[in-house]
Formats: sequence, structure tokens, C-alpha cells
Amino acid sequence: MVASKADGDNFLSFDQEVFVKELTKVIQSLVPRLDRVVNSYVRFNLFFLLLLSTEVSLLLGFFGFLLQSSLVAIALSLIFLTVFSYFILKTYLIAKKPEQFDDFVERFARGAESLIKYREGIPEHHYALATAFSKMAAALNRREYAFFKPPMIFSAFSPTCEKISCNLFWQDFHQMKEMLLKRSIEEHLKLIRCEPTNLEVHASLASAYINLSNLYHDPRESEGYDSEIWIPANKYTPALKEKFSLIAKRAIEEFKILESYAPNDTWVHSQLAYSYHDLNMPLEEIGEWEAIIRLRPDDKESLFKLGKLYFSQGMNGKGLRIYEELRASNYTKAEELIKYYGSWNSI
Repeated sequence: MVASKADGDNFLSFDQEVFVKELTKVIQSLVPRLDRVVNSYVRFNLFFLLLLSTEVSLLLGFFGFLLQSSLVAIALSLIFLTVFSYFILKTYLIAKKPEQFDDFVERFARGAESLIKYREGIPEHHYALATAFSKMAAALNRREYAFFKPPMIFSAFSPTCEKISCNLFWQDFHQMKEMLLKRSIEEHLKLIRCEPTNLEVHASLASAYINLSNLYHDPRESEGYDSEIWIPANKYTPALKEKFSLIAKRAIEEFKILESYAPNDTWVHSQLAYSYHDLNMPLEEIGEWEAIIRLRPDDKESLFKLGKLYFSQGMNGKGLRIYEELRASNYTKAEELIKYYGSWNSI
């Protein structure tokens, strides 16, 4: 899903530049704290792995000597105690992790609120805090790849290190970004209650939903995906796809509100088209691109996208008419369009 408008910059009356500058300082001071929290679990596992390996190695190395005395029982007891302690402490740390994440979010919220002297019921404050949560989530983007960086001399191992780092940390950062983006939506909903008919507010809420839906959406299913970015095989589960569908539909509802108030806004129609595309609703997507063409008949790129959709849905006559129009206007992608002829349901 795509959103490039309605960022709400004009909604704030206080000094936005100062707010963003100070907010950046808050983010930069807190992100290393989060790094330490998520990294502590890896250090914990490595410590016990090394400890257990050492104990087992010593047991095997001196097994003959220990077997001749009662020390072998003590050695086995120590190994058992190490394993038992590991699982007890691991259970405790796993149970403690959500609390640490909640504490991080609340600490950030307090820092952002202090910058604007936040008060409930003031629209500007709700929008500023929603923006702050979104910016913090953006600051964590792809951070799970950056924990293990080899020296420059071993730069050839960077892709492998990124995979290991991502595999260890993606769940923690996914959960944290989800918490932050949900808090951003909560502030937008408070803002809606203050300004229920403000179209800019509805557009901002729709963008917030899109940001969250992008967290659930598999980028490999989107055009322009960078195939060099490694993604864990177990990341985008059916449960995550259900979350994406739910949030995308909420974004669509907000765009429909905007459409009812501003039926001639091509940005609204394009956002609906992208949303329908991600939800695999081609007929609804076609309707939105047709609306855009009625408003901007000379938009060649939109015509090209509409032609692809026509061909993919077996509407070959309509697709050919668009092809002829694009070829007559010497549009560079006209010949590319005709390749989709007969591609029933292949897009």
C-alpha cells in the first residue's frame, strides 16, 4: 500500500521544526536502550551455551579420572543444574520481555509528551504524539539486520551476518514497531473524536493504517521489491496476512470517507486502487483507476496500469483500446502493455 499525501504538516500551529529536532534527540537517546534490551537475550543464550559446552568438554576430557571417584556424580549434577537454571531463567526473561517493551514505549511517550506539554483533548497534541510514534517506528526500520557487522576486511561476510542478525532479532523489532504504530493509530482516533469532519485528519488516519498494514504485508508480493533483502521464511504467516487484510480494510473505509467528501481527488482514488490491489480485489481496483482516468485522461501511467488490469481480468477489448491510445501517443511502455494480452488472472 502507498501513501504520499496528507502528512498533516499544516495541522500543527506550534514550531514543527523545533519539535522534530527535539523529537529526533529523544529517539536517538532511546534506540540504544532498546538495542541493549533485545541484545541481552542473545548474550544470555550465548553465556549458557558456552558454560554448558565447557562443562561437557571438561566432563568428557576428565571422564576417566572422574569415573574413579565420586566426582563424576558432582559433574553430572552441575550439568543438570546448568540446564535447569537455563530453562528457568529463560522462562522468566521471556515473560519479562513484553513488560520491558511496554516500558520502552511509555518512556518514549513521556519524552514526546514533554516536548509539547501534552494534554488530552487538544487536537494538535494528539496529532504531534501520533507523528512521534510513527517516527520512532520508522527509526527502527531494518534495524534487526544491523547487530552483527564484520570488519571491513571481512565485508564479504556481511550478507551472512545480516541474515543471522535478522533471524535473531526480527520478532522483537516487529513487535516493537507494531506497538508504536498501534499507539499512533490510537492518537489519530482521539484526534478524529476532536475533529470528526476534518478531511486532513481522516487522510492522516488512513495513512497511519497503511503504515501498520505495510508491517504485515509481504514486500515480496509488491512491485519493485529488492530481492537482495533477506526475509525469514517464517515471518509472513497466515495470521499476519489476516492482520494485513483487517487493517487494509480499515484504511479503505477512511479513504471512502475522503472520497465521499472529495470525489474528484485523484490521490484518494489512487490510494483506494493500491489498497484494493493489495487485497486482491481487481474489479474494485479497476473502478478506481477508471475514476482517475476520467479526472486525468492524459495520465499515461494510470492508463497503462488500467490496461494491465483489463488484460488480467479477460477484458481484452478494453485493454486493446488503451494499447492503441498509448501507442498513438508514442508512450514508451505501450509495447510492454500488449505482452499482458491473454494473461487472464496472471497478475
